[in-house]
Amino acid sequence: MQHQHFQDIPPEKIVLQLLMPSLVPNEYKANEEYRKQCSDLIEMGVGGFCVFQGGMEETAQILAELQAQADIPLLFSADYEHGLPMRLEGGTDFPHAMALGKQGDTALTKRVAQAIAKEAKGIGIHWNFAPVCDINSNKQNPIINTRAFGEVIGDVIPHSLAYIQGTQEEHILACAKHFPGHGDTATDSHISMPVLHHSREQLASQELVPFLSAIRGEVASVMVAHLAVPSFDSSNTPASLSPILISDLLRNKMRFNGLIVTDALDMHAITKQYSSAEATVQAIQAGCDIALIPENPMEAAQALIAAVQNGVLSAQRIQESVARIATAKHWCGLLERKQHKQEVISLEEHGMLALKAAIQATRIEGDESILPLEQYNHVAVFALLSDDTIDPASEFFHYLAQVYEKNTDLAYMNSSITNDDVEEYIRGTQDAECFVFAVFARPRSYAGTVQIDSKLVEAAQRIAGSKPTIAVLFGNPYLAETFPAHVHILSYSDSKPSRGAACLTMTGKSLTIK
Repeated sequence: MQHQHFQDIPPEKIVLQLLMPSLVPNEYKANEEYRKQCSDLIEMGVGGFCVFQGGMEETAQILAELQAQADIPLLFSADYEHGLPMRLEGGTDFPHAMALGKQGDTALTKRVAQAIAKEAKGIGIHWNFAPVCDINSNKQNPIINTRAFGEVIGDVIPHSLAYIQGTQEEHILACAKHFPGHGDTATDSHISMPVLHHSREQLASQELVPFLSAIRGEVASVMVAHLAVPSFDSSNTPASLSPILISDLLRNKMRFNGLIVTDALDMHAITKQYSSAEATVQAIQAGCDIALIPENPMEAAQALIAAVQNGVLSAQRIQESVARIATAKHWCGLLERKQHKQEVISLEEHGMLALKAAIQATRIEGDESILPLEQYNHVAVFALLSDDTIDPASEFFHYLAQVYEKNTDLAYMNSSITNDDVEEYIRGTQDAECFVFAVFARPRSYAGTVQIDSKLVEAAQRIAGSKPTIAVLFGNPYLAETFPAHVHILSYSDSKPSRGAACLTMTGKSLTIK
């Protein structure tokens, strides 16, 4: 469709509708130069921004402020796979996708997606880069892991469709990612470019199936990954810049007519090989509608303008993408400068919904006679950290103290643990009747692994000796294979409600939630 907002604008300005830089409200608030750069990009005609760190209220205020500066309304996107706290301070933290897949109720997954969409809409976001449609068939995958609904197509398809439906019923654009499938890779594309070595036949029967299902389910957008697929494109060009994968496969063969967006172009899989100018122009040439987060947005903007002026990008190519962007903005109510009906949001209700999903997802594997904790008068609890973030572990300790009131020893351990530390822990916990090891290991950008240091596994075994042990796995569930314990509690998520659900599971307490 064409719209009055887009008429009579020269191609070298309208082309910037195809650019979506990042917007960091915390930086915007603190840095005048950054504010000027955002204003300059709006003046030049960028189509929108992808929003990162900030508090809820100031983010909403900044988005409204920027929206008022734009001639063509801005499309604001964000990465809220499991809720606003994934990128923001505030909002409801929901269990990760794998937990939603394990709890099994697609109606509940849909309600979670609706709640996330309502909170996003409440601050001025129009597009949530979710759901993940990857099948996590590789247990060593360092970046997908619990972000996927499961390891098999049968879990991924119904829950991703429910998530799309819940999101789009709230007039928030959903996004199937990371096409053509990032699940069977062992490299984090934030660090370097993974290669998917499958044959076309294998991709057609596995990786591509959830995306085809999402397209048939009328998903509004698809995000293309930075990974090479030699069976389709022997040049090893990243899928996000490959006309074979974008125009030939996704657009023509799979008949997807919605928005195609690159994964973030500031990731090392791209920046190690391409400048911002090269990556942005190549993505649009390949058939993407939106170049997302180039490392240098001003360089990318100038490259797009130059590409139009020197005929590298044709007016027709630009017009095709602009028409799709106009359709999306119209669907969000943006072009009429109206928001779709916003209900009053009950964060308390959303919190209970999150806890319900987390409780239903939690699994116990092993000797259940070790539970509940109530049978012991003295328990030692250790948080095993894979990074320096201690807040989730501290919160877990806090939740546990609310449901287990007997004698408890608490400690944190990370990979800097020494032999002396272990000896001290053994002495300090000799009266404990049971040991709980809460393992915090989740997929994180640039970490390159979802494993924990083997030193921590050895330390835990030495500290507990032959006494009953409970391993609570927050995040990577596959650690159950390498972390010995009498009983494993699997949360499939390290979010707040998952930590609460694990405490309830250990103590045998139950909550009735509608």
